[in-house]
Amino acid sequence: MNWLNDFYSKQYQWAKEKTDDLFDDLREDLVKRVKANANDHSNMILDLGSGLGQFAVASAKEGYDVTAVELTEEGVRHTKQLAKEHKVGNHLHVLQENFYAINFKEPFDVVCYWDGFGIGSDEDQKQLLKRISSWLKPGGVALVDIYTPWYWAKTAGQSMGMGDIRRQYDFDAEECKMIDTWWVDGEEDNQVTQYLRCYSPADLKLLLNETDLVIETIIPGGAVDYENFQYEEKVPLNQAMQYMVKLKKLAD
Repeated sequence: MNWLNDFYSKQYQWAKEKTDDLFDDLREDLVKRVKANANDHSNMILDLGSGLGQFAVASAKEGYDVTAVELTEEGVRHTKQLAKEHKVGNHLHVLQENFYAINFKEPFDVVCYWDGFGIGSDEDQKQLLKRISSWLKPGGVALVDIYTPWYWAKTAGQSMGMGDIRRQYDFDAEECKMIDTWWVDGEEDNQVTQYLRCYSPADLKLLLNETDLVIETIIPGGAVDYENFQYEEKVPLNQAMQYMVKLKKLAD
């Protein structure tokens, strides 16, 4: 996982410098997901891999007490700036930490991991799922985005642009990983790449066998039509690039 810091640091840096504030919009859509899937009394949210902070700040604006864990200095800095702009610092605690190593004194009502599950090996995923379980209050839920193997296998070779940023996809069939390479237009020698394992719901259930978490709900995401370069927000699971799972702990 040596690529992690370099990839996400440059991704965030380029997103801010080379696009028209593409990553500054708050993610109220994800807050709606929390409201739709968490208990009514839920208040404390743990945001894993919080990136540039759009979800964490949006949640804090809604009155949730949010702990955001982010690996990169760039992500933490931007999140704190965004929190300051929206005056939500009293509801948001930002930590620059590795969530495979961090520990918390208090459990959470909701643990969210948006658009990042699949880093490392199957054993790494099992370890993280066990940690997520340990961070949940009784009755709490985890909301996790999972990449699908069928979509990303089909998407190999596709490319797209965002401002001056270029992005190309590939797929490692043996390791079942989507491969996502970014660079700035005209600077092809300065590329960074992320690798995320993809799991069907059946595969995910095998990972969960060694935990006390179970899948309660599966919500398919969207897909890109690369012929017309249009994004369809909701498609059937067998066409989706990812799906969100709602995980709950088995009763003791």
